[in-house]
Amino acid sequence: MRPVISVRHLRKLYNHHEVFRNFSLDIAMGKITAVIGPNGSGKSTLLNILSGITSADGGQIEFTEKNRFQTSYIFQNYRESLLPWKTNFDNVALPLEVQGNAEQKISHQVRELQAFFEFTFDWNDYPYHLSGGQQQILAFIRALVTYPQVLFIDEPFSALDYENNLRLREHLQKYFLMFRPTILLITHNIEEAVHLAQKIVIFSQKPTRVLKVITNPLPYPRNLQTLKSEEFHQIKDRVLSQFLKTVSL
Repeated sequence: MRPVISVRHLRKLYNHHEVFRNFSLDIAMGKITAVIGPNGSGKSTLLNILSGITSADGGQIEFTEKNRFQTSYIFQNYRESLLPWKTNFDNVALPLEVQGNAEQKISHQVRELQAFFEFTFDWNDYPYHLSGGQQQILAFIRALVTYPQVLFIDEPFSALDYENNLRLREHLQKYFLMFRPTILLITHNIEEAVHLAQKIVIFSQKPTRVLKVITNPLPYPRNLQTLKSEEFHQIKDRVLSQFLKTVSL
């Protein structure tokens, strides 16, 4: 299957230090791929390069034509991505407004995502009145309101308590199974990666290379029983063993 995104011989420097040197990676279409690696290995930098926020210093990045402009990004600094002068509803509606959609369509799609995710807070209030976890959920819903074909996610569950963390993972799986976007997920949490992803990519220390790609054959939907299964823990142990090769503890 042709990859949605193909990265070849990527090079990126910060302050004359190489983050990526001759780095290559393929992102499969219609799959969830998780990336795990040590701090400073360029995980967020890779998303910023792929999304066009940051430029590369060398190499090639190829998108399939139909996916190039149908991409959303859930930022790690989700608070800064929300507009404090707009209501919660208007924050979610913003990408649809930028696309020039009619007011009726905007209202329909926002309400549809509200019902889908089942998180209850005052949509007529403002983001600064929400908890950190609620703000993160708001940013998550906003990224999906356009039904993107490619979704970049950078630490999307970091501000959530464990209960809401599990709930949002469950809803992300439902969304994925319904619409089949390509998802590239950055996480520091091995359980999250094994719970959600079909491919788990482990990064080395910088200059970063792909240390290992682990295939996760667990069937969807992956529920709470999956988290307790022997196969889940075997895959988690494989990922942990590879990750430990990248760090000094």
